[in-house]
Amino acid sequence: MKQTLNKSLIKIIITVGIFWLADFFMHHAGVGESNYYYISKFANSVLFATLFFLAFNYKEHWKKLAFSLIFGTWISFYYLITSYGTGFIQWLGISALYAPPPFVIGGIYLTPYLWWIFHGLMFFIGIEIASALIKNRK
Repeated sequence: MKQTLNKSLIKIIITVGIFWLADFFMHHAGVGESNYYYISKFANSVLFATLFFLAFNYKEHWKKLAFSLIFGTWISFYYLITSYGTGFIQWLGISALYAPPPFVIGGIYLTPYLWWIFHGLMFFIGIEIASALIKNRK
């Protein structure tokens, strides 16, 4: 049991690391973001990776992809709602714009739909790599 929990913890760390670093580097290459953004993405990725590896831990790729798309949906819209759409962040005294800045990489404008796909895809890749690197014995 303890060995399974240790393996799950390592998988969580790998998944969060892959997702968060990929997201960080994408934003760093683009327009940058606030510390609130990076902290909220980190906390939400820890939450979802923990849920996945401790509660679900699907073996089928399509179920991992479905879970990752749910994560991508949550993580993309959670940030837009809490920081721009409602003024919630401004209410907490954190400086934020009232609309998201255009996200530009290499002269290409990325829409929120592409963020959603990117977030889900990076989380899926993190789950797949973590599952491939750390195998649970039956």
